[in-house]
Amino acid sequence: MALSPALVRVPGTGEISLAPPGTPEPPEAGIPLPAPWIGLGLSTEDGVTVRRAVEKEGVKHWQQLSPARYIYTSQELTVASTFQETKGVVLGVYFGGLVFAETSAGAKNYRAEISSVPRGDERALCVDWTDAISPTEVYHHRLYLPRAEVSETQDSQWSRTQEARWGLTFAALAPTSGTTLAVWLTDDPAVLATAPGGGTLTTKETR
Repeated sequence: MALSPALVRVPGTGEISLAPPGTPEPPEAGIPLPAPWIGLGLSTEDGVTVRRAVEKEGVKHWQQLSPARYIYTSQELTVASTFQETKGVVLGVYFGGLVFAETSAGAKNYRAEISSVPRGDERALCVDWTDAISPTEVYHHRLYLPRAEVSETQDSQWSRTQEARWGLTFAALAPTSGTTLAVWLTDDPAVLATAPGGGTLTTKETR
């Protein structure tokens, strides 16, 4: 068994960013995201939770107890985080496409309507994180979801003892063409340490 502490990674800092649906794959990890990407800003110290869930059912038969094969029934890739900045882009996705506008030209008051009819609010999504092991050893990772939508919101409690928080879970949507659900970009050579076959995510090495 080969053990390598040098391959342990700690996502010390990062951010989730959104862009309009159809925004092309962003540049390689470590390069700042260009327009129209907008960062969602500060999040709680829990950071980001990425979850991949694949469900399958075994084909049972008379002759044996073990399944003859498996049939895949669903797959879900989600990205969740709790945001601390109360700003337009965060409130917009929390309330399903909410948009603020001036109440009148030049006014310093803004108004938005929360619809009684929920509607889709598709976005492109990027999760960036960095592990700065030393001043000369810094690795960047970028997870890109071409199509994503908020699948769940957490309760937002407003009180004088805690900042307003906006808990959001984004779920990847099926690609419009091909089979790429998400793309992982990195300059970290650790990803080449092992090479398991298959997988849903497309891994690209950038140097």
